[in-house]
Amino acid sequence: MSESLFDQLKARGEGFLTEISNNLMANPGFIEVLKKGIAAKEEVDKRVAEGLKVMNVAARKDVLRLEKRLAEMEAELRAMKANATAKPARARKASGRKG
Repeated sequence: MSESLFDQLKARGEGFLTEISNNLMANPGFIEVLKKGIAAKEEVDKRVAEGLKVMNVAARKDVLRLEKRLAEMEAELRAMKANATAKPARARKASGRKG
C-alpha cells in the first residue's frame, strides 16, 4: 500500500513539474531571460578563457594533447629499451657465448 501511495505521489509530482516547465517554455518573457542568461554564460566563458590564456594557464585541450604526446613518447621509449636489451642477447647468441 505504501508503494502505491509513493507511486501516486511521484506521478503527481512529475505531472506538476511537467506542467510548470510547459508553462515556462510557453512564456516569451522566460524564453528571453533564458536566452540572455545563456549569452551571459558564453561571454563569461570567453572572458575566463582569455584571462587564463593571458596568465599562461593551459586549457583542457592543451593538457589532453600533452598527455597524449607523453603517452606516445613513453611507448617509443619502451620500444627503444626493448630493442636495446634484445640486441646484446642476439649478439651473445651469435658469438656462441653465454651471457
